Amino acid sequence: MKSFLTLPKDSDFFNRYARLIPALKVSGYLAQVVSALTELGVLFTAIHSSLVFFVPGLAWSGAIVGAFIGVAIIETGLRVLLPYSIRAILHRRFSGLDLPLTVIVWGACMVLLSVGTLMSYHGSRDIVEQVKPKPKLEETTAADLTYKQAEQKILSTWRTDSTEITGRYGVQLEAIKAQYKALIAQASGQLQRIEAKERAGQRFTTVKNQARERITTLEADQAGKLATLQTAKSKEISSAAGRKNEALASAAADLGKVKEQTEKANNQTVAETDQRTSRYKGGLSWFTVICHLILIVSVAVDEIHKKGSGIEAKVLPTQYDFSSSVLSELFHALGCRWNQFVRERIRRIEENTPPPPLPLSPNELYSLDNMQQPVFNVSFEQLPAAYKNITIPNRTPGGTASAPAPNPTPSNTGSGSPQSSSTTGNGSTRRKNGHHVPGALNGHSLNGNGTGKP
Repeated sequence: MKSFLTLPKDSDFFNRYARLIPALKVSGYLAQVVSALTELGVLFTAIHSSLVFFVPGLAWSGAIVGAFIGVAIIETGLRVLLPYSIRAILHRRFSGLDLPLTVIVWGACMVLLSVGTLMSYHGSRDIVEQVKPKPKLEETTAADLTYKQAEQKILSTWRTDSTEITGRYGVQLEAIKAQYKALIAQASGQLQRIEAKERAGQRFTTVKNQARERITTLEADQAGKLATLQTAKSKEISSAAGRKNEALASAAADLGKVKEQTEKANNQTVAETDQRTSRYKGGLSWFTVICHLILIVSVAVDEIHKKGSGIEAKVLPTQYDFSSSVLSELFHALGCRWNQFVRERIRRIEENTPPPPLPLSPNELYSLDNMQQPVFNVSFEQLPAAYKNITIPNRTPGGTASAPAPNPTPSNTGSGSPQSSSTTGNGSTRRKNGHHVPGALNGHSLNGNGTGKP
């Protein structure tokens, strides 16, 4: 439906704000673009998170289409309903049928405005959270590498020292063992010779005891020297292990200091990033609210300017605006074409159909109201009194009731039969194969019940 605006009636008022209105309109449209972008992000996220569990293959496309449809509904609805809401106030449309329409327009406008504002407010915060840059955190790779190198060096020194100590004391221990082995072997040889002489009959008790004491003394001296060397060896190994542990602890402490400093720096960086992100969130969210206010102000100022200038919106309807829709016209045309086709075929069939034959003469009708039913009294022997009289219905042929017969004399047979006769019809004619033939009387009966036909 085509519409146009009339020329202003108050030129002075129109000229005062003529240049303001276009700028406000552009601001209103730009504000809607900002709001639409934030709403688009919120709707896309919500729809995508719902579809990804049911139809993962259509999650992206469905979320994009659904987000665009939702944004179009909100922003287009606001662009249409806001002017009508403001016009209702300016023109005082609060009576008659204007009142329910004003309430409906206000309600729908408030719903769309609330939904759009909330979605833009919260959606802008989510968008900032998603697109914010990750903070550049310092790493401890260099410190870890330095610690590993120091650890390898300390362990290498420890292995070298422990090997040198073990080798040096091992040589001394072997020398002492060899020295005392020879001395003990010499003392043992003397003892064996003394024992051999005693087996020959001589006695060397004192000498033999002295030899044994010598062997014992040598073994004790060997054990003492070996123990002294083992103690010295253990001390040197413990001292080397202590140096190794101190070096490792010092390297670990240096690494811990570096990590602590790095962690403090990273925490400070994350805190600064969060603060900056919070500022961006708050700024963008309130900016979207301001965009909705700009939209309302732009529409309100435009409508006030039109009202003050005497500009009115006129509508130029055409026949197309009141005609049926294109689809309904198409369906109607197809229906008419189908009816014409089918009815033409039916007409052809009807034209080729011969006329029906003449109807038959109708059957006769009889009234049974004044007909009497014959009654027969039959007696039986050796029957209770309750079975003395038995009524037998009967109809005479031709539809007339027969006169009651006189009571017969009781007999031993206990049976009685009424007389029956046949009669012809009343001469009415009926068509049969296109010829008139006499018809028989309806109700002709030979069995006494009046229902048989010849």
